[in-house]
Amino acid sequence: MCLPLILTVLFAPLFGSFRPSFGLEYPSWNATNIALVEITPHDCDFIVLESWKGNLKPGEHVSVPQLIPGPQAVPIALYAKQNRPFQPSKDYVEAVPRQAVGSRMVLFLQRARQGKGTPTASDSATAEWQPTDLFRDIRTSVIWLDANQLYVFTQRTNPGPSVLSRWDSSLTAVHGKVVEIIGTQKALDVIMRLREKSQRAQRLKPYVHSDVLPAKRFALEELGKCGPSAMETILAMLDDEDYKLDAEDLIKVYAEAGGESAGKELNNRLQKELKFWETTGPTLQQGWWNQDAKPDAPLRLRYGQTIQLVRGLHRTHYTPALTTAVQLRDFWRSYPQLNDPSGLDQLPRECNSLVNHLRKVTSKHREAALSAW
Repeated sequence: MCLPLILTVLFAPLFGSFRPSFGLEYPSWNATNIALVEITPHDCDFIVLESWKGNLKPGEHVSVPQLIPGPQAVPIALYAKQNRPFQPSKDYVEAVPRQAVGSRMVLFLQRARQGKGTPTASDSATAEWQPTDLFRDIRTSVIWLDANQLYVFTQRTNPGPSVLSRWDSSLTAVHGKVVEIIGTQKALDVIMRLREKSQRAQRLKPYVHSDVLPAKRFALEELGKCGPSAMETILAMLDDEDYKLDAEDLIKVYAEAGGESAGKELNNRLQKELKFWETTGPTLQQGWWNQDAKPDAPLRLRYGQTIQLVRGLHRTHYTPALTTAVQLRDFWRSYPQLNDPSGLDQLPRECNSLVNHLRKVTSKHREAALSAW
C-alpha cells in the first residue's frame, strides 16, 4: 500500500476509519524512555519503579499532563466491562481511566525537543513528554495494570472507538520483548557506524527479515541510502527465494540506491515479467486475483513486483524502457481479465505514466542534441 493511501486510512474521519490501537513494537522503537511507574495521589504524577529504556532512575517523578483522568473517568474494573456496541454519547468509553494510588502503568514516552541541547535526568519531572505510538495518541503509548492483568486501548470494531481492553500478555513477556527491540536498535546503531557502505549493506541484509517491523523498515530505508554500493546485495536478495515476500520493497530500494544506473537491470527484469504475463495472462479467468488471497500467492506477488518495476523505472529515467512499457501497457489492456477495473487496471495506468515520462525525457535529450549541434 502506498504512503498517501496509508495516511488517508489512518487519519480519516472517525466513522468508517481506523482508530488508535496499541502495538508494542512501534512505541518501544520510538520511545526515548520506557518505564514501569506507580500512580501517586496527584493526577499525572508518577514514580518510576523500573527504567526499561532511557535515563530515568527508580524513584524519580514523571509528570504527564495528557494522562490526567477526565471528570467522567472510571476505574479499569468498570471501564473494561464496556463490551456493548459503539455508543458515542458515552464519553468515558474512550477516556483515560482513573486508577487507585499504587496502581502500575508502563509508559512509552518521547522527550519533546525544545531548543538546543539534550534533556537530562533532572529534567524528567518537568519535561514535556510526547506519545510514541503510530497515531501520536497518549492512550496507546501506555499499558495499564489492574493487579497483574494488562490493559491497552484498542479498536475492537471498525467503525468504532478505541476502548480499554484486556491484553492477553504478561508484564514479564512485555519486558522481554522491549529488551529484544532495544537490542535490535543497538545492533543497528553499530552497523550504521560502519564507513564502508557495501559492508553496511551486507550487515543490514538479515534485518530485512526482522520480525520487528520498525527494524525491517529501517533496514530497507538504510539500504537505499547506501547508494550504488548496496546494489549487488539487493540484487542477491531479489534472486533469493527466501526474500520473495520482500521483493516489492527490494525493487523500490534498488531503484533508490542505484538511481540512473539501476535502469538497465530494472528494464531487464520488467521484460521477463512481460514474457511471464504474455504466457500466463491469456490462461487466467475473470476474478483470478481473489482465487488465492494468501500473502504469498504467486500471481499476487508477480503483479506486485511488476508494478514496482514500472515505478522504479520512472525514478531512473531509463529511456530504453519505453518500448517495454508500451508493450506491457498494450498487452494488459487487451485482456479483460487482466485490465479489470476493480483495481488491476492500475498496472497499465502506471505503464502509461512511465511512457509519457520517458517520451518527455527522450524529447529533452533530442532538443539538447539539436542545440549542441
